[in-house]
Amino acid sequence: MMKNIEKYRSAFMDALELEEDQVSEELALGETREWDSLGHMILISTMEEVFEVSIDAEWMTEFDSYKAGKELLNRLGVDFVNE
Repeated sequence: MMKNIEKYRSAFMDALELEEDQVSEELALGETREWDSLGHMILISTMEEVFEVSIDAEWMTEFDSYKAGKELLNRLGVDFVNE
């Protein structure tokens, strides 16, 4: 079974069509060609499906980087530390 952090990284690769070495802690919205506004909607949808959560419109705008996304999912009950 994949750990949540592995699922998280995998969701980025699937949604934004990135290679594994392109997904890093520094990744942010708008800093890669793939993570544009369309990519962002696909990424949010993928995160909702993978983690079975609902990310409302207000929180979608907070999800503007790899780090911010982890913090947001943590608030929604996704545990990246103790699993």
